Amino acid sequence: MGFILFIFSACFAFFTGVIISDVNDFCVTRYRLKSKKIKKRVRFVQITDLHGKEFGPDNKRLVAAVDRLKPDFVIMSGDIMSGKNLGRTSESTVDTAESLIRKLSLKYPIYFAPGNHEQRVEWLPDLFSFTYKEMMERFAKAGATVLDNDEYIRRGDGICIKGLALHKDYYLKNRKGRLRLPFAYLDSAVGELDEKYFNILIAHTPEYIRDYAGWGADLTLSGHYHGGIMKLPFIGGVISPKYRLFPEYTFGMFNECGKKQIVSCGMGTHTLPVRVFNPGELVCVDLLPDRRTK
Repeated sequence: MGFILFIFSACFAFFTGVIISDVNDFCVTRYRLKSKKIKKRVRFVQITDLHGKEFGPDNKRLVAAVDRLKPDFVIMSGDIMSGKNLGRTSESTVDTAESLIRKLSLKYPIYFAPGNHEQRVEWLPDLFSFTYKEMMERFAKAGATVLDNDEYIRRGDGICIKGLALHKDYYLKNRKGRLRLPFAYLDSAVGELDEKYFNILIAHTPEYIRDYAGWGADLTLSGHYHGGIMKLPFIGGVISPKYRLFPEYTFGMFNECGKKQIVSCGMGTHTLPVRVFNPGELVCVDLLPDRRTK
């Protein structure tokens, strides 16, 4: 009995240490892509699923990590605040997100598209002391280009960045499958693709990656799954926000329909602060001109 108790205590201590470490730390993951549409070398970082998390006072560690990477711009792919939380108010997570945007925007252009937690303020307005419009205006005044079913064209780079805000039905726990009439839906939401640009789609949930790729986005940036909460060797992420075990596209880079998709593990947590073998992730992407001739 004593030995069993010792083993249990040791395992408990080990996993508690892993969770504390992973919740409060992050790594940098780098990707490198080439395209004939890119006019010059461009580097950007992706921040997603921060949920109001602070790495050091006023996110000093996170800002320093971004500075070391020297990006040309920053993409925030949703859930930088938390629409449901234990121990903190949603207002405080908006304050944290706004402060981070203000600090980073002094040095870098920021392109922000909402995730389901930002959209929750619009879907369930009675639960919040502020409106969705007010929150988006705060982020914009802090320095972010808010892409709420909108686009921004960086003509000098040959890049078009589109930010998708999905209808709430696509986040429902019992919703399975694909987007309904995906090409028409995406065209109407963020505008038709212009093939002369390298089209980056900021789409918070990776669940519909096949639809984003089939539509023609050259690179889709997602998060939402938090890396599957727990990562297992040779298996990957364990659970999705819809409580489905071993979902596809929990983290990493994928290739669907000849297009690329990057899914970040995100940086924060909400409701229950748990990450196992799964520290936060700051993504850094280098886009390079492909000058190869056939």
